[in-house]
Amino acid sequence: MASKIRILSEGVSNRIAAGEVVEGPFSVVKELVENALDAGATEISVAVKGGGSDLIRVVDNATGMNTDDALAAFDRFATSKIRSDGDLNSIATLGFRGEALPSIASVSRVRLITCEHDSVEGTEVSLVGGEVRNVLPAGRAPGTTVEVSALFFNTPARRKFLKGDRIELRKIMDLLTEYAVLYPSVRFDVEADGRPVLGLFPAEDLRERVAAVIGSGLVKEMVPVAANEEGFAVEGLIGKPSIARARGVQQVIAVNGRPIRSRLISAAIRAGYGELLPRDRHPVIFLAIRSAGDAVDVNVHPTKREVRFGNTRKIFGVVESALRSALLQDDAAPSLSTQELAIGAGGAEEEAATDAGQPATPTDSAARAESGQLAFPATIRESDTRAGGMEPAELRAEAEDGEQDTKFWQLHGQYVFVQTREGLLLIDQHAAHERVLYEKARTTLSGAAEAGPSQQLLFPVVVELTPGESATFEEVHPLLDKLGFTIRPLSGRTVLMEAAPAALQRWPHETILRDILTDVPSGKTAVRDLVESIAKTVACRASIKAGDRLKEEEMRALVDQLFATELPYSCPHGRPTFMRMTIAELDKRFGRT
Repeated sequence: MASKIRILSEGVSNRIAAGEVVEGPFSVVKELVENALDAGATEISVAVKGGGSDLIRVVDNATGMNTDDALAAFDRFATSKIRSDGDLNSIATLGFRGEALPSIASVSRVRLITCEHDSVEGTEVSLVGGEVRNVLPAGRAPGTTVEVSALFFNTPARRKFLKGDRIELRKIMDLLTEYAVLYPSVRFDVEADGRPVLGLFPAEDLRERVAAVIGSGLVKEMVPVAANEEGFAVEGLIGKPSIARARGVQQVIAVNGRPIRSRLISAAIRAGYGELLPRDRHPVIFLAIRSAGDAVDVNVHPTKREVRFGNTRKIFGVVESALRSALLQDDAAPSLSTQELAIGAGGAEEEAATDAGQPATPTDSAARAESGQLAFPATIRESDTRAGGMEPAELRAEAEDGEQDTKFWQLHGQYVFVQTREGLLLIDQHAAHERVLYEKARTTLSGAAEAGPSQQLLFPVVVELTPGESATFEEVHPLLDKLGFTIRPLSGRTVLMEAAPAALQRWPHETILRDILTDVPSGKTAVRDLVESIAKTVACRASIKAGDRLKEEEMRALVDQLFATELPYSCPHGRPTFMRMTIAELDKRFGRT
């Protein structure tokens, strides 16, 4: 009987391995940059075309290779970084498995040009689909150049699952930002489709490099971390709660120089911030952890992004205490201003003044906004028009004399109770206002309505965008104009915000811009998806929050506008905006039926 089990050919096995190692263009960039850093490069240049699927070129000034090593580098499990299984217990390099180059070569066209420092002539190796086509002498300064073109040309199923060029470029920029921060002494130059997008000269220290990447303004709001205990050293920069982000994208966490993703470390960071950080916000973090090689296992997955710690409790405690100490020493706890105290009073001073026969100053939302005592955005009163949804008339309860007598109550500054003919409505004020503002923003962005009132900024805000934010800004700039923003590019990645929607006056304008750029989805490119994302972000930031005290006319306006929306039953994120409780249900609970 013929054997059913066969040994796969080297070409097939390489393509299978490529499925784990090469997730997309950003994976190719990652492996090539890691090789350059391991080889001692002090200058790295990266160029991409078509989001990396057409071309990726990585040039370094590292040690280079001779002809034999250049050919051996494309053999599976060929590496210069370990010699025996004992070396796996103390990995000191970014790469070590010997899978990257053969995996990349098996699904692309590769040209490698390399020259050792003490050689007068270099070597050029060309491969197509993993097969060597040419080996030629070449002239090159010491170092290595790797060109990868036509990625996944021989695996079309993989190629069609790539995202758009903008999304793939964004992943590459995020990746290069991580390595640039972790290796501040290395010069990085990045070019996309022939256009320079990042240029970083060697920096003196981490703070200088971070300032070059995310902007000097944000770095001023970051505090240093330095701790060394129980075999772990933790150092870096952590952002104050005031610059926290809507998503955890500006976070670089590394172990022994290797960028990682770790739920354990993320949980320790969250514990370190404690109550200083709202649950829906994520800190800006650049954190480097160093430990003995045998305390962490990096040989978990071919991508080398996952690691395991031998003593999870110890590393958790060290990170938590290091962050907490840094925040407390720098007095990063939020301060409470007299204006915030006025908001917390819930309007009691206004009511007392009115009862005493004195005019309440200010008396409406617009006036309170100017005084800094904003409890409810003025935009809630813009219109009483019923565009659709449930007819608010059904909410009106009639008194014995036939006049409308709808009752409104607010509970704990979070929920609005409305008396109806059949019982009671319980409304989540934040979710309800989110729905109202979301539909207004979506209508404005689609061009079906004029933008709401825009507020000229007394002091225009200069914002230094990160490389990823800058790429996103170029795409969504026209949509921001429609919303009422006035933002113009200055130079490089710096922009100037001169006006913003009036509804967003409660938020720091730099924060709202960064949140919008951060929230743009990474897997969608259609205009309608961008519109949805921006509308949701603006609605969430501009809407009233739990704790905002409302007057009766504000509650009434909120209810009217909620039931004038197309879909009043949930907020843009799917949470319910209101619940019903009927008299029949109450009677049943009290045993009256």
